[in-house]
Amino acid sequence: MTPARALKRSRIMPAIFIGASAFALAACQDEQVDANAFPDLASCEEAAKDGTQIFTVEDCDTAFAEALTEYERTAPRYDELALCEEQHGGECVAQQSSSGGSMFMPLMAGYLMGSMLSNNRAQTQPLYRDSAGKYATASGGTVLNGNKGSAKMSASNFRPAAAASAPMSRASVKATGGFGSSRTSSFSNSRSFGG
Repeated sequence: MTPARALKRSRIMPAIFIGASAFALAACQDEQVDANAFPDLASCEEAAKDGTQIFTVEDCDTAFAEALTEYERTAPRYDELALCEEQHGGECVAQQSSSGGSMFMPLMAGYLMGSMLSNNRAQTQPLYRDSAGKYATASGGTVLNGNKGSAKMSASNFRPAAAASAPMSRASVKATGGFGSSRTSSFSNSRSFGG
C-alpha cells in the first residue's frame, strides 16, 4: 500500500466510525410523541372541539376509558385511609379488597394521552397526585408539575405499569420511601404542564 493510499484510508475510517456512531445513537433514542395532560374528560373534549389539536372528541372518549381501565388495574392501594391521603395529598376512595376487607386508592387526578404511537392509536396513563402536589403515573416514571398542558414526550412514558399488588401498609411505605420513590426509575421525566 502506498503512503498516499494509507493516508487517504486513515482519513476515511474515522468518518465512517463517526457516522455509524451517530446512526447507532439515533436508533437508541425513544420515539417522541405529542402528549397532552387533562384533569378530566370534559377538558380533553373542549380542546378537541376548538380545532387546534390533532385529536378528536372520540379520541378523548377512548383515551379516558382506557385511562379508567388502567386506573383500576394499577392505582396504588393502601391499608388505611390516612396513609393514602398522606401519600396523595388528600382525596382517596375506599374499595373492597379481594379478601373482603377495605383498601384505599387515590382518586384519578387526570390522564396523560400520547398521540398516535406506532400502532396508530393514542396511548394513555392515569395520573395521581403525589404528596408534593405534582402528578405522576402509577409507575412514578413520569412526574408532571400540572395535570393540564402539552409537550413532546418519549413514547416510553406510556408503557403500562405493573398491576397493583396487595395494599401497602405504613411499614411498606416507609421501607420504599412512599408513592413514586420505589417505583421511580432513573429515567423519570419531570415536565412542566402548567398549574
